[in-house]
Amino acid sequence: MIQKVIYLITAILIGFIFNKLHIPAGWLLGSLITGIICGVFVKRFSFQSISFKMALAFIGANISLLLTLSTLKMIHHYLAPLFITIIITIAAGLLFGMLLFKSTKGMDKLTAFFCCIPGGASEIIGISGQYGADDRLVAAFHTVRITFFTMTIPLIVGFLHPTMEDSILEQEITAFNGWTIVFFGLVMTVTLLLDQKCNIPGGTLIFSIFTGFLLTEFVFEVEQVPGFVSGIGQAMVGALVGIRFDRDVLNRLWKIGPITIIIITMFFILTLITTWIFHIWTGIPYATSLISTVPAGAAEMSVTAVALDVNPTIVASLHIIRLISLFLLLPFLLRIFTKLNKEYLG
Repeated sequence: MIQKVIYLITAILIGFIFNKLHIPAGWLLGSLITGIICGVFVKRFSFQSISFKMALAFIGANISLLLTLSTLKMIHHYLAPLFITIIITIAAGLLFGMLLFKSTKGMDKLTAFFCCIPGGASEIIGISGQYGADDRLVAAFHTVRITFFTMTIPLIVGFLHPTMEDSILEQEITAFNGWTIVFFGLVMTVTLLLDQKCNIPGGTLIFSIFTGFLLTEFVFEVEQVPGFVSGIGQAMVGALVGIRFDRDVLNRLWKIGPITIIIITMFFILTLITTWIFHIWTGIPYATSLISTVPAGAAEMSVTAVALDVNPTIVASLHIIRLISLFLLLPFLLRIFTKLNKEYLG
């Protein structure tokens, strides 16, 4: 227990240093890198799922402070281009799954399918075992995908959107009042209770954002919190994500071979293309479009949006829609994948 606390404090401190060095999404990247180094070279710590949910609920509460009715009314304008990018990404995922199955000895079709489905990592990993896939390989593959995108996207967006330094990284430290503490406590408590009762994809983000929005809209007013508050939440998420990338993940990927790098690279190139489509169609800045459509975790990309001050309410909303759509389509996609494998791979 003491070792875990020391690890989390260290990750937060490294995140703070990255932030002070004006590295894009410094809180997140610093803690993420700390987790990877610790998991690979020192020791992997196992945290209960509630730890990640609490950190994510805290981030969701911060996002809710930026959510307005006008933002909610805008979402429907982006649905058509979003669904086009979802269809393209899913189709690519099916093809990548076929490529992975064909290129990897000993991997069954179901495992290859779940490795390449671009959905929420934790949800996909959890459900893959129920279908009979090797959830250990699925976990390793998705860990690499999420880690890669979480490390590269902030750097790209930071280059495209450099103005975030003045608005996020150098906020003045302001005093908390009682209502602010009550607000965060209520949001996290209600979120965890709802998440326990209603197990839906992206539930933690959905419940925390809308609970916070309803509280600030109809119950009491909460002043803008200082940047370091959100930063600590980002560092917590980064620490809990990074520590998953350990020696076991490396060993499993080593057995799969270089096809892992090839598929992740193709996902990355595809992301740049679908982002351009979304950007041209909607007129949303490329940086926002990139974080909104990248096939990475909804939680990680929402945290990235908060870190870079790139319209986190839009990003979180679009990722939640993508995640729910994918899970509704999952049985249908599995049938398509099975049929394609029978016809083309035997």
